[in-house]
Amino acid sequence: MRVWKTIVVIALLVIVGGYALYLGHQPASNATTKLFKVESKDIEKIELRAPGRDLVIERGKGDDWNIVKPIHAEADRIAAQSMADAIASLDITSTIEEAPTDLAPFGLANPAVVVSVTTQDKRVLPGIMVGKDTPVGSSSYIKTTDKPAIMLVNNSFPAQVNKTVDDLRSRALIGLKPDDIGKLVLDRSSAGTIELERDGDKWNIVKPTRYLADSAAVQQLLDGITNARVSDFIDDEPSDLGKYGLTNPSLKVELYGKSGNAEQSLVFGYKQPQADKSAIYARRGEGSDQPVCSVPDSLFTAMNKSFDDLRDKTVISFDQSNVQRVILTGGTLVETVERAAGGKWTVSSAGKTATAEIPVAESLLDQLHDLKATKIVEDQMSDPSHYGMTKPTLTLAMYGKDGKEIGTVRLSSLQAIFTPKQGNAKPITKYFGYATTSVSPAVYEIPPAAVSDLENTTSRLHTDLIGTPTPSPSGSAAPTPAAASPHP
Repeated sequence: MRVWKTIVVIALLVIVGGYALYLGHQPASNATTKLFKVESKDIEKIELRAPGRDLVIERGKGDDWNIVKPIHAEADRIAAQSMADAIASLDITSTIEEAPTDLAPFGLANPAVVVSVTTQDKRVLPGIMVGKDTPVGSSSYIKTTDKPAIMLVNNSFPAQVNKTVDDLRSRALIGLKPDDIGKLVLDRSSAGTIELERDGDKWNIVKPTRYLADSAAVQQLLDGITNARVSDFIDDEPSDLGKYGLTNPSLKVELYGKSGNAEQSLVFGYKQPQADKSAIYARRGEGSDQPVCSVPDSLFTAMNKSFDDLRDKTVISFDQSNVQRVILTGGTLVETVERAAGGKWTVSSAGKTATAEIPVAESLLDQLHDLKATKIVEDQMSDPSHYGMTKPTLTLAMYGKDGKEIGTVRLSSLQAIFTPKQGNAKPITKYFGYATTSVSPAVYEIPPAAVSDLENTTSRLHTDLIGTPTPSPSGSAAPTPAAASPHP
């Protein structure tokens, strides 16, 4: 009995093994076949026809695509190319009926969309009629316009090709990159015009007056406008720009290339009236065929900059290697930090001199060199006491190797106590830092921490001189009443 069972098992193994060997030597069958033998890069034009819709896009230069029907507009490169890729790679998973008598059950009597393709060598491929999804599984029905057979494709295909104009048109507001721009003009209607020009890696304000621009602020401006996107397309053929506030725009932004040629412009009009919209009407300004669209009103705020917003906010510009000595004054303390031979520094006060720590002395220059304002409060100081400048917290006068003064920086640290209007609310304490210099009449608002950091640095230099820790030169700043602060 056992011998019989063994013979049966061996026979089964031989049969299974032989069948597996047979299958292994058979050519692999294609589970799917491509609908068209065409490469995505060879597709020149795609037409989408559906009830009430006839949409045509064409390949432009490079990676560009354009909508040419029913309107003329730039197409979104990614959306258009994705559609071309989907058509070129379309796989037929099976043919379910070679000669159907009724197309309606498959959604092909009135297809959702008919896709027609023209190649770069001007071949017009058979149209792809897109029907319903199958009741089960993840397939959709299609057929071509030249054959009766109904085929199955992956059900992602209909969504890839059943597009509207709004799906395909580019929502990029400006077709430039920040590095393409060499000149920027902000025409702020009644507020005046600001003109900026690129100078290598820097930007200069050239109008209304020449001044070094804040490169970070200009870069933020360029990034904002080149990355801006359209929220909605409002009117493709506007006959009355006045109703959108675009006849006399509140702001016009003009962009020029590095060669000085005008490139693109953008104008802003009225705020969109709908309560649920935080948008403003806008339009490219360089052609009469440009549509009216809406953009987030935050874009207008980001573009509507003033001269003070864009001017350089470096408190004082100087060459650190040229600084020979710095005279520090804070309260009753006056001391001098001076460059010595061999890259060393000394600190002296009241007839005493000591070697200063090199990193601390160099940190002092670094902090002054990198001191940036958060805003320019006044371009011409009206009242020194308003900003604590009658008795500054710290004064630093720098002199060059030629003995001439480079500039003096005066810093103040103030606090203000505000009493909220609500009766039971606790008073709020706010802190302010200010800087003025001998080279500019402007009053700079700076982070209060920047004043504290410089005080701590001068304290460490004083420690080098006397050998024991001491309080900061000025001590604690006295509270300033709310009325004395320029910011409510």
